[in-house]
Amino acid sequence: MITKLLNPNKLRASPDRAFIMGFIYALVGILVAFFLFPSYIGIVSVFFTSMALMPLIGKLIEELALREGREINVESNGLEITELQLRAKKFSIKGLYSDHKHLIQVYLYSFFGAFLLFGLMIFVLPQETGDYNGLIELKVTRGGEEKLVSDRYVFGEQFEAYERILGRNSSGEAIGSANDECLFGDCAKFDFFIGIIQNNLWVLIVTFLVALIYGFGAMFIITWNASVWGIVFAHKSLELAPIADKNPIVFFGLLLLTVLPHTAVEALTYFTAAISGGIASQGIAKESLESERFERVLTHSFILMGISLLLLVFAAFLETYVITIIDAMIPKY
Repeated sequence: MITKLLNPNKLRASPDRAFIMGFIYALVGILVAFFLFPSYIGIVSVFFTSMALMPLIGKLIEELALREGREINVESNGLEITELQLRAKKFSIKGLYSDHKHLIQVYLYSFFGAFLLFGLMIFVLPQETGDYNGLIELKVTRGGEEKLVSDRYVFGEQFEAYERILGRNSSGEAIGSANDECLFGDCAKFDFFIGIIQNNLWVLIVTFLVALIYGFGAMFIITWNASVWGIVFAHKSLELAPIADKNPIVFFGLLLLTVLPHTAVEALTYFTAAISGGIASQGIAKESLESERFERVLTHSFILMGISLLLLVFAAFLETYVITIIDAMIPKY
């Protein structure tokens, strides 16, 4: 049913509709998970959200892979030959951007739609460990015990993932020292910069492999990141808003202005890896391994993966060295 409701042509004309799709699908995913899988709401809500978005992403990636050249059989004078028709003979950044612009926009808008919904849910739910009472108070009976539907009750898996990342970062050994030559002369920040690259590189590789093996399954990894980031930023807003004497939702908006540059670039990193893996998966599944078209599709995939790695380093640089400058410019306190 969802496949019939999706219209890539309408999204091509107005890709911002994907934002509404991501928002609504995330809300529906949370509600379905709450009623059907109450013990695993956090992870199951991400599963249903990504499942709803996969048909659209699948259509767009298939279309993109098909445009990478097409083999046609030409019959003349009793002879049949295969003719390869290519959109362009030479690689160009402009052509690459033109080919992928629509798909990246859909990824980006749907990502931030889900991101915003998961973040806003933290303001709806009461804190399990904190003073925020939320906008609703709901209790359920599980195993004969009455429980409050709190932030950690609903999104326990996301909080656990974030705490694992914090634990790994805090226990990591320093890469530089006071006497080392470091970027901009700040070894502490350089250590943080390398740590971000190491952590995000692992996510990038997993995103690519999942897209390669399962086709469009990387949407689950991307939606998972949207849920974790949205929940963490909203939770941080609840912690810091009283210090700044501001409304938590207003503070959440100001915090997003601070982190938006590196968040968008980091998200693009994973989108590009997902597209790279998805195109390679389509090429392996549908093309002859000896064909020139398969070689072109695979080359296209490798180029996208290279761009994804560059974006990863750039995102880490923004988070380490630029965010502090932007943060100082925004009056939160």
